[in-house]
Amino acid sequence: MNVDFADEEMIAYRESLIEKKKEQPFWKKKCLSVNETAAYTGIGRGKIRELMKRKDCNFMTTDGYQVYVIIGKFVEFLNSRNEI
Repeated sequence: MNVDFADEEMIAYRESLIEKKKEQPFWKKKCLSVNETAAYTGIGRGKIRELMKRKDCNFMTTDGYQVYVIIGKFVEFLNSRNEI
């Protein structure tokens, strides 16, 4: 198997996944960036980041570079609070 071909194939596959992810509307995603979460919920980015620092935060994940909000868990978190 040609190593160069395998590398090119992997790069092309990765790029296709990234492109597919971009095409999906943010309200259909399971994880959102802080900016997308702010647009989706109407809560400010600063407040979302503040909530992510709490010990009881179970709605955050990271890919090593960027933090994401697991939107289902975030909505459950919001519904369990009278105020944030």
